[in-house]
Amino acid sequence: MNAKGIAALATLAILAVVGSGCSHGRGAELGAFGSSLDGDDFGQGYGGGVKLELNPLDRVSLDVRGSYIEFSDTNVDMIPLEVAGLLNFPMLGERIVPYAGAGVGYYLFEGRGADIDNEVGFFPLAGLEVGLQRLSVLAEARWLFLQADVDRAKAELANVTKANVDGLGINVGVLYRF
Repeated sequence: MNAKGIAALATLAILAVVGSGCSHGRGAELGAFGSSLDGDDFGQGYGGGVKLELNPLDRVSLDVRGSYIEFSDTNVDMIPLEVAGLLNFPMLGERIVPYAGAGVGYYLFEGRGADIDNEVGFFPLAGLEVGLQRLSVLAEARWLFLQADVDRAKAELANVTKANVDGLGINVGVLYRF
């Protein structure tokens, strides 16, 4: 694509954001996202999930989500069930909404060739929503603090008794506002 095409595409994107909004504030949003997590002892994992965000106040949200992450290097699957509190900072007439928060989750593990205990973990996160009326796109980064007991394992986890799953996670997805 040449410079004129890039400039035209950038102009359309800016006009779409300026001419729309996240419709943020009180209400509910339902979304889906793709995930990646660098889980230290488990390696790089990929998956996705769904979330429901409730906004009881304009600047405060409660986020409930469930997802699935597959760590192919260690043959471990993780199902995070999480809840987070968020502070929203709407800008440009709520067209762009940066947010920050913290959450806690219960993490279910299924290991092929490994017996890993389910555990509780927590995370801080920061993200950004860009609005297209009722539809918004989101991108967020978070750091997961999680340790899981490994009762028995083969291959890569054979010598691990407490797996360190701490790591950077990235989520990118879409939200629909009711």
